[in-house]
Amino acid sequence: MTCQLLLSKISLMTTSILEDERITDFGLLIEATRRLTRTVETSLRNDHGLTVVEFEAMVRLGRSTDRQMSMTEMANQMVLTSGGVTRLIDRLAGEGFVDRVSCPSDRRVQWAHLTEDGEKKVAAALVTHLGDLDEHFLAAMSATERTVMVSVLDRLRTTCGSE
Repeated sequence: MTCQLLLSKISLMTTSILEDERITDFGLLIEATRRLTRTVETSLRNDHGLTVVEFEAMVRLGRSTDRQMSMTEMANQMVLTSGGVTRLIDRLAGEGFVDRVSCPSDRRVQWAHLTEDGEKKVAAALVTHLGDLDEHFLAAMSATERTVMVSVLDRLRTTCGSE
């Protein structure tokens, strides 16, 4: 078989693989996620000076017992590295939105704690965020579709693991 013929066959195989609907379906999920993230990020930055990741961290802390969680748990929930969550908490602490608290039972464990200023900041940002969710996310689906989507996303979150 000539080199030209072999390259032609490889090219045909690659083209058919690229057309696989699984690639398209996953691409739609990624594109939709990126577009939604860009939309809410723009609102959060412009109106509140927060990134989506900073906002998410503050929401998670606000929903946690005593408005705090360990840095390890935050990294796991947000799918960040330990270094990534450390830099995130450093930024939020620098703004006065989060404090670091030592665990009384294990000095090696650090907790991130949402401050009163952080609570006020996230409360204001939530109004903007909920408006964006209503307009750009929930308006695109029926209640039934939303129920199915939440179920599937929860399953994906569980089956993809937490490495």
